[in-house]
Amino acid sequence: MSLTKVKLSLKEKLDLLPAVGSILVAYIYALLTGFRRTERQAKTLALHLGYALFRKTSARMTASQMQYLLPPDLKIYERFSKSTGGVPESVQLGDGALGHWVGDRNADNVIIWYHGGGFGLPANMGYFKFYAQLVRDLKASGKSVAVFSLTYTLAPIAVYPTQLRQAVNCLRYILSQPNRDPSTVFLGGDSAGGNLVGGVLSHLAHPHAEIDALPLHSNLGGAVMIAPWTLLDKDFPGVKIYDGGDIITTAVAGPWATAYIGSGKRDYYTDLSTAPADWFTTFPVNSVLIVGGGNEILLPMIQDFAGKFKEGFENVELFVGRGECHVAPVYHLEMGDNTKTEQGNKVEAFLTELM
Repeated sequence: MSLTKVKLSLKEKLDLLPAVGSILVAYIYALLTGFRRTERQAKTLALHLGYALFRKTSARMTASQMQYLLPPDLKIYERFSKSTGGVPESVQLGDGALGHWVGDRNADNVIIWYHGGGFGLPANMGYFKFYAQLVRDLKASGKSVAVFSLTYTLAPIAVYPTQLRQAVNCLRYILSQPNRDPSTVFLGGDSAGGNLVGGVLSHLAHPHAEIDALPLHSNLGGAVMIAPWTLLDKDFPGVKIYDGGDIITTAVAGPWATAYIGSGKRDYYTDLSTAPADWFTTFPVNSVLIVGGGNEILLPMIQDFAGKFKEGFENVELFVGRGECHVAPVYHLEMGDNTKTEQGNKVEAFLTELM
């Protein structure tokens, strides 16, 4: 969560109790029916229950209600640091944004991560476990790396282009550090954070009218987009979507997209899937990896986006983790499952090769 606390109306507060009740019912139903699962559902009962919990919560509650109940990024980061025996190192980036270091800030390489959550949810503990896993595993491969996680202002507290401006300024801050060359900086993001990765690359190549330009003297080292949400459509007419093997449903698309865009208009920075091929051609980055889960509802959108990206940018790769959900490398850790995901392994292999 940002530095600004969300405020709920009386109606939203009164709705919290029945919302929790309906979530509990969904959890019990998932437990009773979860012992016989298909390949389109979670691989374990624990994940099956976790998926059901996330699906029902995100569909039943508003983003504001969830913000009200969930601890902000900063609190989660401080708890994570305490649990690992580390010293929290947060940076105020201005405009309500914060950055949090995981690993040695003087490492040879820095991964800037923009967390997901429909622009309306704070980063959970799974994110910081994922960052630490990246740092640890890449170190085992002989790579010196740290993660810098952005806390941006959540929607609807602020709307587009605030979050994109904060994401650009986060990169601006990292590049302003002594001896930090763009080739040693990598962008990463999942879902809405993947949207921000695309928005930042778009701004670097085609400066946004409301955001200060950020010229680079060389390409960024690389970019990772996990399940990027790059098409903010609210309805999916005529499309049959099965969500039983995922952590989200189509019910979240409309409310979350509306909260992010506000009264503004969608464009190539918000909906990179709609950009022409030549929009991607001048992206100043060496290579891009796009990953998705085989069971996630966004997979057709992700595959379509990757195809359009490839039309204008040569060094882009798509990878699909078999039987995995939306942003599995993060949310499996949040659910207590430490088994490495195919998506997570691919991200690590991609970064290891580039660094």
